Amino acid sequence: MFLDDELRELKLKLSKMADIAIDMVEKSMKALIERDSDLIKMVVETDDAVDSLDNEIDSHCLRLCALKQPKADDLRLILSSLKINIAIERIADNAVNMAEWAEKINKQPQLKPYIDLPAMKETSILMVKDALNAFFTKDTEKAKKVILLDDKVDNYEVQIIRELMTYVMENSENISRAIWLMSIARALERIADQATNIAEQAIFVTEGKIYKHHRERK
Repeated sequence: MFLDDELRELKLKLSKMADIAIDMVEKSMKALIERDSDLIKMVVETDDAVDSLDNEIDSHCLRLCALKQPKADDLRLILSSLKINIAIERIADNAVNMAEWAEKINKQPQLKPYIDLPAMKETSILMVKDALNAFFTKDTEKAKKVILLDDKVDNYEVQIIRELMTYVMENSENISRAIWLMSIARALERIADQATNIAEQAIFVTEGKIYKHHRERK
């Protein structure tokens, strides 16, 4: 198989893995909101499929480096794919964590209406999708917009923690549920961080510039 065909196949595998991971995040949040134990089980079981693709993509990248001797642009694409593969796998891991915390939360009465968490999830998922699109289309401007969105997710997390702390101060019996909800918010913040990492790789593969530690802040 020619290198171009191999690279096309590599992108397809990354896209498939990303679709699965994103769906896991969506299902985890839905499981929390709808108190659906079946969805929680589905998320946990799906993690094996992500791990399998993770290993497959790693092997694919290493094989290309060893046998095809890629140069310049192609080598950057392969190296970036390895890092993006790690980011996607971590997104899936965080989705599993969200599902497991949702399972604990759903065994008790709902502490509060879920407003900011779903909004935070929407922003985090948007970042992941746009970062991947920027990588596949070599759109550095879109990648930079993703990086700027990370502040929005951070602000959501701070707001959620502050609100939950008021519930804890009102009644110590709320501590466990509040901590688990904070943990879900932290998982979403980490998912946004992984989206940022993917966006940085989109810039690297397109411009050959390492964008890490040079994020623009408003």
